[in-house]
Amino acid sequence: MDPLEIALLLILSVVGLILGSFGNAAIYRIPREIPLGLFSHTRSKCPHCGALIRALHNVPLVSFFVLRGKCASCRVKISARYPWVEFLSMLLFFSATLIFIRTRGFSWGYDALGKELAYLAVQVYFLWSLLVVTYIDIDFRIIPDRFSLGNWVVALAACFIFDDPEVWQGILGGALGFGMFFLLAWGYEKLKGIEGLGFGDVKMMGWLGTWLGLEWVPFIVFVASVSGLVVGLVQMRKSGEGMQAALPFGPFLAIAALVAWCLKFTAFSIDTLVF
Repeated sequence: MDPLEIALLLILSVVGLILGSFGNAAIYRIPREIPLGLFSHTRSKCPHCGALIRALHNVPLVSFFVLRGKCASCRVKISARYPWVEFLSMLLFFSATLIFIRTRGFSWGYDALGKELAYLAVQVYFLWSLLVVTYIDIDFRIIPDRFSLGNWVVALAACFIFDDPEVWQGILGGALGFGMFFLLAWGYEKLKGIEGLGFGDVKMMGWLGTWLGLEWVPFIVFVASVSGLVVGLVQMRKSGEGMQAALPFGPFLAIAALVAWCLKFTAFSIDTLVF
């Protein structure tokens, strides 16, 4: 591996770790409508005692272990989810960059490099957003519009700028993903009189189809449905609530999209799958 590629791999891994910390803030604040602090000075606080968290105590991964998983002020235990999300974010950035290097490589010329780095940045952003959306949906059963609609806009822009997927593939993929889930949600509610699929899931399927392209929509739907069914059956049995057991579907869409992305970027042919 080229030394410059190794340097890029290490740099983006650190960026992933930092954005994992920001992802924790997004997971906690966005559903509660607390400013993220991008345009206003909103400091992180301990959710138990309300004490401001010093910068020294907010270093991704390191601070959690130095403080032994406890708040520096009140000594109440900090959820292990915080370092876990940071680690997963770093792992996503590392893996995505490694896959990108191995399958596409980099042209280190000035003109080509900027576009390649921009393309990689878009891809790791989408992977990062899958992580954040997953935990928001687990906690609050919602997928915020800033991801559902915002990601759709970014995905469409990426189609026009990078032509991957091709523009028509992205547009049709988004339309098919959104349309399938919209009809499914509408039909279930009309038939059963209750909501079976949230509209956030419908919009999420739209931007996933635009991001990955038309050919990957059936794969995402299939993998998400099967994994959701398996986990749902286990949940129904454990909870004793039967068909009334609630289960967020966003995480299954995120997992299916992640698998699809990995297969796509490792030159896997979707034509080899039989549904």
